[in-house]
Amino acid sequence: MPSLCDNYDVLLEFTNDTQESITIQLLRDYGRSSGSVVLLNASDSVTLVLESGSSYRYVVKMRTRVVSITARAWRNMQCRLSHVLSSSVSTPSENPPPDNGVRVDGLFRDFRTSVWNES
Repeated sequence: MPSLCDNYDVLLEFTNDTQESITIQLLRDYGRSSGSVVLLNASDSVTLVLESGSSYRYVVKMRTRVVSITARAWRNMQCRLSHVLSSSVSTPSENPPPDNGVRVDGLFRDFRTSVWNES
């Protein structure tokens, strides 16, 4: 019997529209040396293939500023990282913004691995 809701792949494109280098990492791997990290220099982008309707949690880091996000998509999306880094934390009752399907879950500072001088 056919399913009423078929799974399909959607594309999530992260674009670094800042002047700084930014890293993106799966949240479960954050702080571990074994996890994969994507480094995006200014004006770089990366496209990820996601399963529609599934939630994916990432950490976006610029210098010492760290933002945890949840992405959930039903269609192809683009996400400008300057918008993510300047956003405030969403409350659990809020739905992801309809324009990009990315919700900011947390903001914090991490000085452990900073290689930049923020004076």
